[in-house]
Amino acid sequence: MKLRITVETSEQTILFGVFLDNEDKKRNPKFGEFREFSFNKSGDIGFGKIHPDRLALVAILNTLPFCEKTLHLSWPVSNSFLESSKIISRIKITAEKGSVPPIRKTRSGRHALSFSGGADSTAALAIMPQTTESVFMLRTKRGGRTLYDSDAAEESCRQLRKLGFVVHSVESDFEYLRDPIGFPTDLAVSSPAILLAESRNFQSIAFGTILESAYGTSGSSFRNYVESSHYRLWKTLFDAVGLGYSLPVAGVSEVGTAKLCLELPIGRFHQSCIRGKWEKPCNKCWKCFRKSTLISALGGKEISEYATKALQTSKEVRKHLLDNSPIKHEGVLTYSLERANGGGEIFDCLRKLTRVGSINTDWMERWYGHSSTLIEEDYSQYTSNKLKHYLGEMTPSQTKDLLNWSNEDSKERRDILSELRILI
Repeated sequence: MKLRITVETSEQTILFGVFLDNEDKKRNPKFGEFREFSFNKSGDIGFGKIHPDRLALVAILNTLPFCEKTLHLSWPVSNSFLESSKIISRIKITAEKGSVPPIRKTRSGRHALSFSGGADSTAALAIMPQTTESVFMLRTKRGGRTLYDSDAAEESCRQLRKLGFVVHSVESDFEYLRDPIGFPTDLAVSSPAILLAESRNFQSIAFGTILESAYGTSGSSFRNYVESSHYRLWKTLFDAVGLGYSLPVAGVSEVGTAKLCLELPIGRFHQSCIRGKWEKPCNKCWKCFRKSTLISALGGKEISEYATKALQTSKEVRKHLLDNSPIKHEGVLTYSLERANGGGEIFDCLRKLTRVGSINTDWMERWYGHSSTLIEEDYSQYTSNKLKHYLGEMTPSQTKDLLNWSNEDSKERRDILSELRILI
């Protein structure tokens, strides 16, 4: 049984078709027998010629979760790419027969950033070479209710262009492959940059992945990211298509990216909320709650009225706090609640839950220097120097706190959580 993928290309549009066999339909009963997803380029610069291996990588990024046994590409790819694809142990990748030479990594000095308009990707752009080209994926709007609003992100792109940055915009509907709607894989968002890589002569693609995500401190314990299956999989496949896989802020906490956005000039052109309009965040979502509390902490201010109101009225915020153990990015919340005053009895209880005063969080302000190995070699020194200058490198003691990060469930925690449920 095979999940079969086709592709049609033109200067402005790339269209993928996905055909499911019986086994795949059992895995994805809501998918149907056929779906398609596309990428549409606006502006003067088109996709140009795209190497078959790079089309294959985009196909895998967007369809891997839906495949049961075999993912078949209806076009020839290089033997070296097929060999590299064996890193995916769960399924097998096959392709039409044909002779395709592999694509080699260029030393062009041109680098791309998968840009979202939020704090993390804006911080990444701020410490990357000034010639970095940002690639923004504009999510297609279809019928039906959606909370996403691209207004703020598109305004971020416009403001950056005014400053002289090269920012590409590519519209895609690949998130509609999933039910419920969402990205098929976390790196699927880089698909537009991969498709533009040949025409723009990109050497590498960077992501705004932060320390909490890369090193696992958003969860229960630290992990060495370079030893993770996620790194081995995607680093191998990006290498196979001649593109560097770069994570310039992987050693920077959400605290650090917020500090960079406050201190560096382009930081004012970001907005993390993806539901509100430009300069008018919704102040209701989990991200707004977390970010506004962090900004209050960095400014030495009281808990904002927006955070207080969200805690009392937002089902989403309450769900994150009450149902997730540990709370997503709980360490950042600990840092914020330790430094932002006020909030009353509810926030005092939340401080107990997040171990304010019991654990050290000052390491979140600094850069984890060992992450330099995750930065594209051509600009690793440049970016490392920037991070040392603006954030400083973690001390041995702070590094130890990071490596020993642990946030496990316990009876004490459950008791405090019960208390918080009553207050909320």
